[in-house]
Amino acid sequence: MGRKKEFEEKQRHGTVELPLGLHIMEYPQGTDAIFYLHWHQEFEFLVVTKGRILFEIEGREYRLQTGDGIFVNSNLLHSARTEHQEECAFFAVDFSYQILEQDIHSRFAKRYIHPILNGKTSFPEYISPAEGNWQKQVLQALTDISVCPEKDLEPHALLVRSRIYQVWDLMMQHAEKVHDSEEEIRYSERLAPVVQYMCENFAYEITLAELAEMIPMSEGQFCRVFKHTMKLSPMQYLMRYRILQSCRMLQETDKKIGEIANLSGFNNISYFNKVFLNIIGCTPKQYRANRNY
Repeated sequence: MGRKKEFEEKQRHGTVELPLGLHIMEYPQGTDAIFYLHWHQEFEFLVVTKGRILFEIEGREYRLQTGDGIFVNSNLLHSARTEHQEECAFFAVDFSYQILEQDIHSRFAKRYIHPILNGKTSFPEYISPAEGNWQKQVLQALTDISVCPEKDLEPHALLVRSRIYQVWDLMMQHAEKVHDSEEEIRYSERLAPVVQYMCENFAYEITLAELAEMIPMSEGQFCRVFKHTMKLSPMQYLMRYRILQSCRMLQETDKKIGEIANLSGFNNISYFNKVFLNIIGCTPKQYRANRNY
């Protein structure tokens, strides 16, 4: 039988002493969506143990077969579904940076954690035993964690921590540095107050003209700069942010969907449903009913 666990975006995996969660999941034939588009602050490794899974991270799609793994960085949108509704199984390891280093301001964190969190260093997302020996080592270390009791990891804390350090070291060795041009850095700094304004006022009407005026730029130039820097147009970014805030409310509150639409900046519930379906891949009602690990 398949089983799913309640998902809450603010949920923290593991305990203060061991900030890591192990989730072993099975889905029967006929299952379509494993989990809808969502995000969390923890890092995640997922390894397929049966069947095939179609995994998406920020629009990048990966086809995972038995034995393959995936890495999801903090705060990235991701979703998963079965291939052809076949039965499948996987285990996921979700953990906070604190399992590596409690002090985010330490020299260790600045060298080995900050670059991953801020995107200056990019870990490979797709991990396959067919790709090479180091990937096999990553998958084996994660498998070592997966054989621990799912609900009682504390007695195995030394093994768990040692394997996470091993995985992190291997991933760092094969990571890529991301170099932004001076122009991209300059535009990113100029856009920062605009993005902050959008995030703080998403529930209210926001026009392209008022956003462009904050720079200031013409609307056309502002749109070009914003899309080049943020990879989305200003209105696409705003709509996505509104929908993500509605996801939070759908999971964390009992408010009616119409009220959530209004609080998210949508005056028309039909339009809200349409945009939600387009971005998340299901209706708000389905999203609320879905339970993830």
